[in-house]
Amino acid sequence: MKNLLNGKKIVIAGVVIVILLVGGVMLLGGKSSQKPGQTETSIKNEAAIPTVDSSVKVTLEPLPSGKEVFLTVKGIPSGTKNLEYELSYDARNAGPRGVLTQIDVSGQDSYEKKITLGTCSSGTCIYDDVVSDFRLSLKFTGGYGQRIFEKDFPRK
Repeated sequence: MKNLLNGKKIVIAGVVIVILLVGGVMLLGGKSSQKPGQTETSIKNEAAIPTVDSSVKVTLEPLPSGKEVFLTVKGIPSGTKNLEYELSYDARNAGPRGVLTQIDVSGQDSYEKKITLGTCSSGTCIYDDVVSDFRLSLKFTGGYGQRIFEKDFPRK
């Protein structure tokens, strides 16, 4: 009989929590300016950045150690001042990881960089165990404005 009462208390507590959650959501989200039958759409305020042309060649090669990748960018558009890159991937037991860097490439038509997959401090590195493909985003900025390059690269 005692177990039955404990079970009923748990069920009642669960129902009360659900009612409170639903009531809170209705209070917070219940005020809508939509008319019946309308669907809500999301519009970004940012202007889309055009992609870089096909003369730009990008490679991302995993090195045999599995601890680094080698990025090569050839055919950087004339007039480019800055190159920003974001390399993202998933690591075992660490989730989403990545590298974000901005560099001055004024007057250069190519760029190469060995990128460590992990963190290094005071000469000691802890490397990520990469379990996904790599996502590379490059943003070129110069007198022409901005251009982007995005591509997925296999991890092996």
